[in-house]
Formats: sequence, C-alpha cells, structure tokens
Amino acid sequence: MNTYFAITATLRSRTAIHIGSGRDSPATDALCRRDAQGNFVIPGTAIGGVLRSTATRIAPRLFGEKGLCKALLPKNGKDGAQPFNDGKPCKCAVCDLFGEINPSEDEEVGRASRLLVAHSKTINTQRRIRDGVGIERSSKTSARAAQAKFDLETLLRGIDFSLRLELEDSREIDQRLLAAVLAEWKEGRLWLGGGVARGLGAFDLKDLKVVTRDLSNDDALVEFLKSDKPWASPTVDDYWLDSQLAAGRNDIKGADGIGDAAHSFVSLKFDLRFKDLFLTNDTVLSTRSGFDHAPLLEVLIDKESAAILPGSSLRGVLRSQAERIARTLTTLATDNLDQFGQKCPACDPLQRPRSQAQDTALASCDSLLKGVLKKPTDEATDNQLCLACLLFGSTRRGSRLIVEDAFSQKDLSKKVLDFLAIDRFTGGGKNGAKFDAVALWQPNFSVRLHLENPEGWELGWLLLALRDIADGMVPIGFGGAKGFGQARIDKFKLSYGFITENDFAGPIATAQTEAKPTSGLYRVLSWDTSFTSPNPDFVEIANDWVTGFNDTVKNFEREDSLLLKRDNYFEGDIPQLYRKEATV
Repeated sequence: MNTYFAITATLRSRTAIHIGSGRDSPATDALCRRDAQGNFVIPGTAIGGVLRSTATRIAPRLFGEKGLCKALLPKNGKDGAQPFNDGKPCKCAVCDLFGEINPSEDEEVGRASRLLVAHSKTINTQRRIRDGVGIERSSKTSARAAQAKFDLETLLRGIDFSLRLELEDSREIDQRLLAAVLAEWKEGRLWLGGGVARGLGAFDLKDLKVVTRDLSNDDALVEFLKSDKPWASPTVDDYWLDSQLAAGRNDIKGADGIGDAAHSFVSLKFDLRFKDLFLTNDTVLSTRSGFDHAPLLEVLIDKESAAILPGSSLRGVLRSQAERIARTLTTLATDNLDQFGQKCPACDPLQRPRSQAQDTALASCDSLLKGVLKKPTDEATDNQLCLACLLFGSTRRGSRLIVEDAFSQKDLSKKVLDFLAIDRFTGGGKNGAKFDAVALWQPNFSVRLHLENPEGWELGWLLLALRDIADGMVPIGFGGAKGFGQARIDKFKLSYGFITENDFAGPIATAQTEAKPTSGLYRVLSWDTSFTSPNPDFVEIANDWVTGFNDTVKNFEREDSLLLKRDNYFEGDIPQLYRKEATV
C-alpha cells in the first residue's frame, strides 16, 4: 500500500431513525441497536450495505458492462444470450470495491472488500416509541384481524453520526464509483435503517473531507504507523468530489437492457396545509398528558416541539386513494365485468384469504403468490404483482417510493375537544363513549417524497392521488367523517433528475432543457406549480404521464394462476357488485 485514502463526514438525521437490533422489550416490539456501553450505533455493515446497493445501480452507467454485477442476476441463463449468475466471481467494479458475492479460493480473483466502513456512534440523544397500525381498506378502521398493530423505538431527527471510510489500494475506478455514491448521499438521496419507505432513516451528508497520505517513503510510513487517527491528517483534497463527478459525467454509458441500473429520480416537495383541525394519536404522549388522544410531537428537551405527520400515515392515504382510482378506472373500462378478477389492478395488502387463495378477490398479491412461488424468498416478476404493489411495494418486493416524515411549524395552536356518543334509544350520552383529544389547529407540514427510476404511468398515478388530497376528497388523520383532516397543497415543486435524455419519461422536448443544473450524475429539471394554477409547461408532461397511467390500467391483466373471484368488501360475486347501469 503506497497511498492511504480516507473519507470522513458527518451524518445528520433529517427524520427519526430506527437502526434495528432484532430484539424486543416489554416497552416496544423493536429496539434500536446499541453497543456494549449502551450507546446507539449504526453498524458499518448497515452503512456499507446502503453504499453497495447504490453503487450497484450507478456502476453500469459509469463503466458499462464492467459495472454490471452479474452475481445479483438470475442463475437460469439461456444460451448465454443474456448476462446471468453462473456462481463464479463476476469481477465487476462493485465487487472489486466491496468484495465478491461469489468468493473464490483464488485470492487474486475473489477477494474481500477493500473498503473499510467504521461503526457510527452517538452518545447524547433522545428517543421515543413510535406506534404504527394498518388500516382496513373496506372499513377504514384499524386492521385488528390482520394483526397490523406494532411499535418500534426511534431516535429523533437532528442527531449527528460520524462517518469514516478507508480505502485500501485505491484506484481511479474505485474513487470514481465511491464519489458518485457519496454524491447521492450529499444530495439527500440515501436512507438508512428500518422503515425507510414509511418515513424514517433520512440523513444529510455534511462536512465531507478526503484525506490522502503518500506512504512511498520510509518517514511517511513511520509517521502513518505511529498515528492513532491517520484520517485526521491536515492534508485534505477539497476538490476530489467535484473532479470525480465531472469525469464521470463525461463518460456516461447507456442503460439499455439493464432495468435495475440508475436511470432517473423524481423528488416531490410541498406544503400540506390543513384547513381546520388535524387529529392524530400518540399513545406515549396521551398517557403522559392524561388526554385520550394527543398528537405526535417531537417533545424536544428545552426546545419548542414540532408536530410530526408520519410518513407511514401519508403513504397509507396515498396508497389507499391510488387503489380506489385504479379500481374505478378498471370498472368503467371493463365491458364484461366477469373479467374484473383478471384485470383488477390493485390488491388489498392487508387482506389474507380464509381458505384458498382464489376465494378472495382483493386478497394481497403475497397471499395469491403462495400457491405459485415455491419459496417465501422467491422474487415475484412484474406480471405477478398488481400495479399498486409495483409502485408501493409488497412483502415480495420493496418499494421505490419513499414518503418521509413531515414536520410542522413550531408555533402550533392546539384545541381540546370532547367527544360523546349518543345512545340511539334514550337520546342521552352512551355509557363508556366519552373521550377527549388534543387537536392541532391549521398546522402546515413540509412534505417530501422520492421515487427512484419512475415510469411515466407511476408519476401520473401519484399526481392523481395528490390532486384528490388537494381537492379535499381524502381526509388525513382521525375524524374524517367529522370534517377533520381536510388539507390543501401549496408550494408544490417537482424535480426530475435524469442521466441522459433517454432516461426521461415523457415529452422531454417540451421541458425546456436549456438549463440543466447537475445533482451528482443527474441533470435536473424542476417545476414550481400548483393544482389550482398549474404551470403550463408542466401540464403537457403531466397529461402525458396521466395518459400513460390510463393506458397501463386498461391493458393490465393478471396471470391465470392469480385470478380474483370474489370481493372481500361486500362478500358478493363480482358481476353483481360492479354492474354498470349507465354509460359514463
């Protein structure tokens, strides 16, 4: 080793985080990871896994075939026409840096990782228990039958963790790949830990420093060996990241035939302003305060607390409304409603059939696939999942859509409300039906959504669901039937990042591509618009996405082995439930 190469930075949590330990306690179902001294820690394996996952998607765009990790491809290759996993070391750029997935006894072919990722720790921090519950689509109440109630320990946002990476036998190809990955994190597009798609685990990368030490002479080597912290060297390369990214952008490769490679991303940011009262429930705060229902707050020590709209809550509302939109379009477009079971584009992710998988129309895709796939770990193909599971994820496939926790302004107004159910026979108060709640008055939440490698139809679907929220059709939180939870969307900004123009989903010619600011390897187009007064340039592209969604729903069909026959909402035969009495 003639050169020592190290990277240090600070990881600052942008949302609450959960780095799981796999253990529970009497207080929670899932504890955060701690070291022997009780300090909260992010294991180097967790950080390295996120870095490697991102590198696997980016490497093919930087190095072409050399960047494609064949170890992650299916093993059933046919005649060598397509790359496949043959069980041998693939020697791609990712495996050269992070270690071979298929190791070999030959040290020159299948070696371990050359990138050392140190544990990240924090000492002084605040934590809390976060509750979660699944919502039945038919009743809009908590899914007790699905056993979807859970809680977990989380650390609050604003916590700093130290990041340290050391690279052995540093080469130019390694540095270029590592720079592209760290640029994603610097731009806020990497997440860590559990519950990422549901709002947790967002980090910002701060104070990035690159240290190199020449060890080619004896004096420098002795000084290096004496140092307890060689990464604290005063020799810092301030231009390393920018220079490596500039070189990478000048040599971008195409991604034809590599579906999992990085193509594009979409970031949505907007303010969610509630018109009147907004009600949620945090069991921990309600227990401490004495109220039956209390809002989820940060509860910072010696600081004014902001309210939290959990990403899981907004994600659930988005998915539920998206499912309704897709099923409605299918109902209207299907001439013979006996075919609804074959064309239903959205399953019920919480529904499990009582007996055979095909007895329930809106059963989850996972339940239906248990009779098709041999092992629980077998990955489902695109045509084996409904459109909702392709976008929002399922137990068979993670989601590319991330909905982060949203935080309100801190000068919140609160109101105490009393509720009482009325006995229908006596006209008086019903025994045991008295409760109270602390509600937030007109809170404003800053929301952030991220979708990796979006298809045009997925963007059209998301925009339709968000438009319904903006129109007041979809209440958020508790008390929707009482008029609570009505919101509008302000300061709506959509940013579309793409590596080449071929990666853009839509009529890019209308997108005014003259101004192309860079974000990592991506060029970014942004539109500041609204649902009430949309940007004319954005409307044309959005209409194209919505048209693509309509076509996708119209052409969607399930495999014959995954047909749906009955509807668990009303327990009736589909042709009788979805009868069209008039032309729409």
